[in-house]
Amino acid sequence: MIPLPNECLIKILSNFKSNYRCLFSCLLVNRHWCRIIVPFLWNEPTEYFNDKRLIRTYVLLLNAEEQTLLIPFEIIIPNYPKPLFEYTRYATSIGIYLMME
Repeated sequence: MIPLPNECLIKILSNFKSNYRCLFSCLLVNRHWCRIIVPFLWNEPTEYFNDKRLIRTYVLLLNAEEQTLLIPFEIIIPNYPKPLFEYTRYATSIGIYLMME
C-alpha cells in the first residue's frame, strides 16, 4: 500500500486544529503522524495546555547554561528526561495569563 504524501496528511489534519482530542488520538497512530501533528498542538500551546506542565516542558528544553541563569530566582528545575520534541520551535504565541500564575 502506498502511504499518503505528507502534504495530504497535513492538509487533512489541519481541519482538526481546533479539536484537541482528535489531534491527540491521531498523534498516537504512529511516529510519522506524531511528527506531523505535534506542530499543530504546539503552535498555540495555551489553547490546549494551560497549566504548570507547559512551563515545566519549556524549562526542560533549556540548555544547561540557560538553566543556570534560573538558579538566582530559586526556580527549581525538574529532574525529568528532556522532551522528545523541541516544542518551542512550533510555538507562535503563548498566553500571558500563564505567566501570571
